Amino acid sequence: MRAVKHVRGLDGLRAVAVTLVFLSHRAHFGAVDVGQIGVWTFFLISGFLIVGELHRSRLAIERGASSRRYAFWLFAGKRALRILPVYYLLLAALAIAHRSVYQRGVDLGLRWHAVFLSDYWIGVVKEGWPGSTSHFWSLAVEQQFYLIAPIVLLATRASRHLTICAAAVALAATAHLLLYRLHVSPVAVYAFSPWNFALIALGGIGGILRSGGIAAPEGVAGALAPWIGTAGAAFCATLALWAAPLPATAGGLADIGLGLSLGILLFWIVSRPEHPAVSLLEWAPLAYLGTISYGFYLFHNLIPERIGVVPGLYERLRVPSAWQELLPEILQFALAALLAHLSWQYLEKRVLDYKKPLDAALRRRFALSERPAAR
Repeated sequence: MRAVKHVRGLDGLRAVAVTLVFLSHRAHFGAVDVGQIGVWTFFLISGFLIVGELHRSRLAIERGASSRRYAFWLFAGKRALRILPVYYLLLAALAIAHRSVYQRGVDLGLRWHAVFLSDYWIGVVKEGWPGSTSHFWSLAVEQQFYLIAPIVLLATRASRHLTICAAAVALAATAHLLLYRLHVSPVAVYAFSPWNFALIALGGIGGILRSGGIAAPEGVAGALAPWIGTAGAAFCATLALWAAPLPATAGGLADIGLGLSLGILLFWIVSRPEHPAVSLLEWAPLAYLGTISYGFYLFHNLIPERIGVVPGLYERLRVPSAWQELLPEILQFALAALLAHLSWQYLEKRVLDYKKPLDAALRRRFALSERPAAR
């Protein structure tokens, strides 16, 4: 089965997600955690794409068209090319700057970030957010999943993948509720709960279904799906505002409901590529922001919040007070987008050109040493 090259709507959805994360960090919304919605959307998208790819690779193994070792190293190599170069260059730059000028009195946890254990450091060791590098925790979650998923899914028959992902979601949901029941700190629940892995597995269920040609239902059920997903997400995201105080496990149930609602929305989007709403997500500026969203995510929280804050100038120019608050955020967003654009054009995209040579080299290597067959 051929790999999915482009799924309409996903780049635009990435753009929406990264914008929500930016607003969470810079607009400081207190009522609703829009950053959580953004990060969880990223987890779902990653699961849809990554688990779907591994599922198709396993199908190729079972057809005798591939081998486990080839599929594993191709997957690992492609992930490394996509994630590691800009990430480690950024960490190196931060380490150098931190020694001299950048947040010298703050423990940025660079050693933890370097080994993709940011979620453990923030949630368990530190039990707090370290400032400008706090957003790296979600990258750690994804990398940990990327380490486990190919080992499990490439070694297991494709017919069992759906059951594995569903079991992972159910077990993680149970553990998530238990964390609430035990009154574990909110930071630990947010950054280190297994529910984060469940969201990737939940997106993976969608990827497996779409690989098998299964889409969101037609008719009334299909028409209602986006409204159900949107209403469910809004209900769960705002529950604490109008139903407080919540019982111990109600917050966990709201988290699970939010994740499932976002999952419904994602599956509807990938099932309806020609729908007008999905076409809106393909609007070129939005889609391009989604294309560079990884770099944007890396850079946005490192931009000083004082950039664009010049009240004296605004007063002389008689800028309305509302715009005085908004202009710094617009400038910081634009700067993050510029850095992400430069990173994509001059580093990330060029590194990705090595995927085809990597594939060719692995084909030569394993065609000689391993006979493709189901294991």
